[in-house]
Amino acid sequence: MLLGNGDVGVCATVRPDALGLHLGKSDSWDIRVSEDHDKYVLTFNDLLKLWERASEEAKRRGDPDMLFLETRIDSFREYTERVASSYRKSWPRPWPCGILWIHWDSRWVRLVRQALDPSHGLLSIELEHRNPGGSCRDLMLSCFVDRETGLLTVSTDGPAPFPTVAYYPNLDDEDQLPPPEIDASVQPGAPNTFAQFSCYQLFPANAPTEQVPNPPRSEKDRNFVLYGRLAGTWAVEGLGESQDQLRRRGVGSKDTYTSYEGRPGVFFRNTREQPFRLDLMILTPRDHADNVHEVERRVAKLSGIPVAQIMKKSAKNWQQFWSRSAVEFEDKELEKIWYHNQYFLACCLREGKVAPGLFGNWTSGKIGTAWHGDYHMNYNTQQVFWGVFSSNHAEQHMPYVELCENLLPMSEAYARDKFGLPGAYFPHSAYPIPSQVVPYPAPPWGYQISETPWTVQSLWWHYLYTRDLDILRRVYPLLRAAARFVVAYVKNGKDGKYHIIPTVSSENWGFTVDYRLNKDCILDLALTAFLLDAVVEASKTLQVDARERVRWAEVRANLAPYPKAAGQYGEVWVDVVDAPAEHVYNVPLTLAPVFPGEQVGIGLREEQLEIARHSAAGVRLEGGNDLVYLPLILARLGTLDLKWFKNEIRYCLLPGGWAGDRVRQVGGRYKDSTDFDF
Repeated sequence: MLLGNGDVGVCATVRPDALGLHLGKSDSWDIRVSEDHDKYVLTFNDLLKLWERASEEAKRRGDPDMLFLETRIDSFREYTERVASSYRKSWPRPWPCGILWIHWDSRWVRLVRQALDPSHGLLSIELEHRNPGGSCRDLMLSCFVDRETGLLTVSTDGPAPFPTVAYYPNLDDEDQLPPPEIDASVQPGAPNTFAQFSCYQLFPANAPTEQVPNPPRSEKDRNFVLYGRLAGTWAVEGLGESQDQLRRRGVGSKDTYTSYEGRPGVFFRNTREQPFRLDLMILTPRDHADNVHEVERRVAKLSGIPVAQIMKKSAKNWQQFWSRSAVEFEDKELEKIWYHNQYFLACCLREGKVAPGLFGNWTSGKIGTAWHGDYHMNYNTQQVFWGVFSSNHAEQHMPYVELCENLLPMSEAYARDKFGLPGAYFPHSAYPIPSQVVPYPAPPWGYQISETPWTVQSLWWHYLYTRDLDILRRVYPLLRAAARFVVAYVKNGKDGKYHIIPTVSSENWGFTVDYRLNKDCILDLALTAFLLDAVVEASKTLQVDARERVRWAEVRANLAPYPKAAGQYGEVWVDVVDAPAEHVYNVPLTLAPVFPGEQVGIGLREEQLEIARHSAAGVRLEGGNDLVYLPLILARLGTLDLKWFKNEIRYCLLPGGWAGDRVRQVGGRYKDSTDFDF
């Protein structure tokens, strides 16, 4: 079950003998970046020369149709590996805040039912307690994250047979981070006896190197501190041994901790059966400059308030959230899907907090850290925010606005220094960290032109939905910077049209011989059209940049046509010029003019509806990334089959109410032998 308040994320797992709380936070990040790769990054002109040499080598080998030159031609592969070398480090990444286990004896305590109420984020766990004498009583265990403060509270409605509680900080032998610092104590003093525990994790800003394996502290260093209180009388066990283990780890120990046995942590034993209450909070310097002392002060204050009072106030905050929008469908299954996903968004999105990466704010061990858990600016990051405006929650988009603003200096420098062009070229991957080096400038990923207009698209949506001129003034510099880059990058061909050459179709062909499949990607064209429409209108609204506006409008009016081919359903769009019509895609790339480009649809350039609908009928998708993406397109074409849509969701649905993409088509990147257990 997933809990959260838009900053703190908790994944609650219930075993027959315990409740496990996997703790995360949106700004708990190992912020180190290895910048060694930056010195190898070629200017774009030099990269094109390398590409040309690779093309000649492929033709000499008799393979003019070779795909992915960047990995199949030795000189190109060596370059790609050099500029991707830092990305192969384990850092940066979201850093889990540890796991807390509340144990019971499964011989005498039986799990009856667990339920999550998304209306106010309360997890209720109904237990049945039998004692050796044969008597039986019901016990309710409640767990929630206070929507306002981020306090995690776990409590019972009566004496609880929970003999032990354990907290394990996150450890990873590859991380080379300073070890976490844990502490615990008991504070006697009836009637307010309690036990307390804490964990402090330092996040150095400087990454280790061979020359400096233990870099010095920096003013850019960050941290998180976790502090918890257990009401009642408890005994601390094994603390000194755990602290010694962690200190040894700091001087080079390579303990693997493949099991919890012997793993350092904080352990409490219950000295008597008593009502259970845990209050826990995690703070970073972003929350308070003196987070180490502030977290204890806040928990001390909140733990003195009755749980029912905290829960009532949190429920009121949830009620305010839900008051912004509501739906009522005849189909209650669809209605439930809408409300569940609004809840999940509220758990991981909040104004003033850090935008979630690939896996939100729910992390545990290495779960939630694949691909560094970073921002992939090729739909992965953007799709989290696709629904916030139509549900009247524009405030949830503010973390994304802040993300784009933070990326602007890096993106302007990369456009200037590597492309020799004005404006901003936004990166494929990014992190919420101090480094200003493009982390993954590797072919082909680093050269998807579409990612620049795509990065700033929702900034224009934000204004369209709110008509807030202050927001428009804030985001306009980003829209303009992106427009300046793409207008400088396009090339006017002999046909009088502006072409985007070379470019890369995301995850399909890589770099090909003589740009064979690197011309006029349909995603680039559609999003460039969207961007130029937006920046022209924005400049008119703000009454600025009149001379540049003329150029933007001229390029927009003369963009190259979308690439097409003959398919089984007639003429269809394809992703790039000369691409085959029957390719299996990872996302519905060929339908980009419908979405995200928003250039074709019901009431919008309907002369292209026929080819759009043919393309939708014939598109082949592997299933890894299209559960949300494709239905958005079909709805805009008036062809969404709700029965099919619900079946797709059922196929992907997990017990907690959330859906994970599942394979639905082999023949592309996936095969019958692929491990589909994800």
